[in-house]
Amino acid sequence: MFVAALLILIGYQAPFAGTSDNHTVTVTVNAINEIAITGGSVTLTINSATAGVDPNNDVDATTGLLWTSNQIGKKATIQSDLAGPNFALKAVATGVTGGTAASEVTVSTTAQDFITGIATTTGSGTIQYTGVATSAEGTGSDIHTITITIVDN
Repeated sequence: MFVAALLILIGYQAPFAGTSDNHTVTVTVNAINEIAITGGSVTLTINSATAGVDPNNDVDATTGLLWTSNQIGKKATIQSDLAGPNFALKAVATGVTGGTAASEVTVSTTAQDFITGIATTTGSGTIQYTGVATSAEGTGSDIHTITITIVDN
């Protein structure tokens, strides 16, 4: 009883429990532009030719590409880290969903359009690489590190 009297004297009020209450929940979505290359490293081997013409190209289309973007006005570019390659490396995106494949490009250290029209979508495609060499270029190997980046149009 003493405790109850003390609580009344200091102005204690029991919490009021109603039949309902509310609060605010905020969901914030930031800019998302993610890209992934699947399938691992690629080796192109040029090892045949028809007599009298340049060597046959080697083509590989085992590399996949996936992306997610929640923004409009995006594209994917492709570039290599290898300056002055001995042989040409060409690339084109095939089977593209969620964007538009650009024309085949000869990959260089300058970023080039690879997939355009990426906007608020998930997408996928396949990267088709083609190794090209002439007889005059001789033998050897070029090792490229390929970077594909989602950027503004």
